[in-house]
Amino acid sequence: MITIQEVRAKYPQYQDLSDKQLVDSLHQKYYSDIPINQFYQQVGLEQQPTPQQTPLTRRQQAADILKSIGSGVYTGLSYVPGFVGDIEKLGQQFLPDVMTKPIGELITGKKVQPTQIFPTSRQVRGFLEQGVPQLKGAAEYEPQTGTGRYVKTMTEFAAPSVVGKTQAARKFGAKLGLGGGALYETVEEATESPLTATAITIPAMMAAGFIGGPSKAAALAERSLTGVAPKEIKDAIDLENAAKLAGVKLLPGETLDNKMVASLTEDVMKSDMGSAYIYEAIKNRPNQVKDLVSKEANKIAKLPESQRQVFEMISSTAKDTVKAVRKERTNKAQKAGYKVADDQSLPPEVVLEIIDGIDSIRVAPNSPSAKKLKDIRKQLIRKETPIKDQPKILDRFGKPLPSKETRKTIIVPETNINNLSSTYKQFRADVDASNKELVTGGERFVVQDLRPKLYNTDETGALDMLGSALNSNPAYKAGNEKFTQLSNSLVDVVEKNILPLSKKNINLSTIESFVFNPKKSNVKDINNTLSILNKTNPQATMQIANVYFRNAINNSFGINKAGADLTEGFKLAKSVVGTEGQRKNFMAVLDNVADAHKLNRKDFKIGFENMLNILERTGRIANINRPGFDVQGIAKQTLMKDIAMAKTFNPLVRLSTKYSELKANNALDNLGRILANPESTKLLVELGKTNPQSKRAIRTVVNIIDAISPTMERMGVQDQPVEQPVPQ
Repeated sequence: MITIQEVRAKYPQYQDLSDKQLVDSLHQKYYSDIPINQFYQQVGLEQQPTPQQTPLTRRQQAADILKSIGSGVYTGLSYVPGFVGDIEKLGQQFLPDVMTKPIGELITGKKVQPTQIFPTSRQVRGFLEQGVPQLKGAAEYEPQTGTGRYVKTMTEFAAPSVVGKTQAARKFGAKLGLGGGALYETVEEATESPLTATAITIPAMMAAGFIGGPSKAAALAERSLTGVAPKEIKDAIDLENAAKLAGVKLLPGETLDNKMVASLTEDVMKSDMGSAYIYEAIKNRPNQVKDLVSKEANKIAKLPESQRQVFEMISSTAKDTVKAVRKERTNKAQKAGYKVADDQSLPPEVVLEIIDGIDSIRVAPNSPSAKKLKDIRKQLIRKETPIKDQPKILDRFGKPLPSKETRKTIIVPETNINNLSSTYKQFRADVDASNKELVTGGERFVVQDLRPKLYNTDETGALDMLGSALNSNPAYKAGNEKFTQLSNSLVDVVEKNILPLSKKNINLSTIESFVFNPKKSNVKDINNTLSILNKTNPQATMQIANVYFRNAINNSFGINKAGADLTEGFKLAKSVVGTEGQRKNFMAVLDNVADAHKLNRKDFKIGFENMLNILERTGRIANINRPGFDVQGIAKQTLMKDIAMAKTFNPLVRLSTKYSELKANNALDNLGRILANPESTKLLVELGKTNPQSKRAIRTVVNIIDAISPTMERMGVQDQPVEQPVPQ
C-alpha cells in the first residue's frame, strides 16, 4: 500500500492539506472497507497523543466561541453560492469514472483534465479573500473548546437560512440548521466519519423540518388572505382599532371585506377547538353595542322625558317659523309699495268693465261655476242698489254706455287696490289648486271649463284683466314685484320644508318620512329645513335627530328566544343607514345638530361614523349566534376514518391519519386564540405573511446545502481530484 510520503511526492499540489486530511480523503474514496485506525497505521500516519493544554481563561473561552461563530457563519454563507460546485466536485470524486470523464476524453481516448464548471464553496471564499484579505484563514479556524466546535458547526449549518424570503422562514431555517449542526458534530466526534455524520443528520433534519415546518394555521391564514390589497388590510386594522377604542370586539371576518376570511372565521367558530375562545371574546357584544350607541345618542340630546311634548315643540317651532317668514315678507313688501297702495284705488269704470266681463261668462244656472262667478262678482262690488228707472250711464268721457242701459241696479264697485289684489290672488290660487288637482270640492273648486275664462296664458281672462289693471298702478306694481320675489326666495322655501312639521299631531312617521326618507327628501332639503329651524329654535333640530335615532335603537334591541343576539348592532345600522341615501341624509342631519350645539361638524360626526362602520360589520358572520361545532358531521367523519383505518395493518397509515387530525385540531386551536385577540385582524395578517411556501422552500434549501457542502469541507476534497494510488 502506498505511504503518505509517496502520495505527497507524486502529487505536490496537495501540499496545503494536512496529513490527516489527505489520508481521510484517500480512506473515504478507496479504502473505506479498512478500519480507519488500521489505515492510519498502514500509510504511516502517526496519531500523536493530544498534549495536555493549559486550561483557557474565561476571556480566552469567550474569544474562542466568538471566533468559532464567525468562522461558522463565514463558511456556511459560502455554501450558498458554492454548493452547486460542491455537488459537481463531489460527483467527480465518488461517481464512477465513466460518469465523470470529460466528453473530449470519451471521444478521442486521450486523457483530458476535468474542468470545474461551477465554483466550489472553497473557491468562493478564495475569490472573497482576494478582495478582503482580512477574511483569509477565518474558515480554517480550529476551535479550542468543545463549545467552540459545536457553535462553529451549528452556525455553519444554520447560515444558509439567510436566503429565506420571509423573516419567519429565515428563523425556521436557522433553527433547523442549528439543530442539524449540533447533531452532526455529536455524531462526527463519536465516529470520526463525516459521511456517517451526514447519513444520520440529514434524515433527522428532514424529519424535524417536516414536523416543525409551516403550521396548518399559517397555511389557512395565507390562503384566506390571497388577493387582499394592502389598503384593505390597513383599513381593516384601523377599523379594528376604532372598534377596540369603542369597546366592541370585531372579528377578522367582519373587519375585512373578503369572503374567504369570513369563511375561515365561520369555520373556526363551528369547530370545537376554536369556538370557545371566540365566543368568550364576543359574548358581551350586545351590551358593548348598547353602551356605544347610547353614548353617541347622548351627544345629540338626552333621552326626552315625554316624546309627545317633543313633537309638540317641533310642531310649534315649525309654525312659528312659517309665521315669521310670512310676516317678514309682508313687511318688506309694504316697504316696497304695498303700504302706499293702501291709499290708492282704480277708476270705478275700470272695475265696472271687469264686472261686465264676469257677467258675460255663460254658465249653467245653479251650477258650481255659476256660484263661483257670483262669489267673484260679490267681492268686486262695494254696494249694489236696485232702481226703477234706468238712467243713462256715461263713461269717463261723457259718452253713454249702451250695455248699461239694461241695468236694474246701481253698482258702486270696489276700487281699493289692496282689496282688489286680495280678490285677484284668492281666485288665482283656486284655479292653480284646481289645475294641480289639489282640491276636489267645496267653494274653492273651479271646474275645468271655467278656469281659462278667468285666467289663461294670453292673459285675456276676466280676472287677467283685473291683474293688468292693478299693475297699471306704479306703487302696486313695485310692492307686488317685491312680494313675488320674497315669496319665491323666502316663504316658498320655508313652507316647502317646514309646513309638514307644522301640522297638528305630528309623530315619528312624520319626521322619518320628511327628513330621513331618501324618496321624499335629500341632503339639500334637510339642510334647508334644519338650518331654518336652527334660527328659530335649535332644540327642535336636536330633538328631530334624537327621537328618530332613539326610536331606531329601541326597535333594534329586543328580547330574543335564543338569548342575546350578536347581530343587533347590524340591525340598528341597517335601520338608520341601510341605503346610501339614508346614510347621506343621516349625516346631513348630524351636521345641523352640530350647528345647533355650536360644535365643529367634522369632530361631532366622527364618533357616529365610527359607530356606524362598526355596527355595519357586526352581522357578517353567518353562524355568529351559533358557535360550536357540527357534532353529527364530525361523528360521521371520525367513523369513516376509523373504518378506513381498520382495513389496513400499516402503522404508518394510522400514524399519518392521527397526525393529520392532531395538526388540524392544533390549527383550529391556534386560529381560535388569534381570532379572540383584541388585535385579531393584525395577528391573522401577520400569520398569513409568514408565507408557508417560503418555509417549505428554506427547509429544502437548508437540507440540500447541509447534505453536501459541510461533508465536502470535512472530507478535504480539493479542487483537483486525487488520482487513485497504486496499491502495494
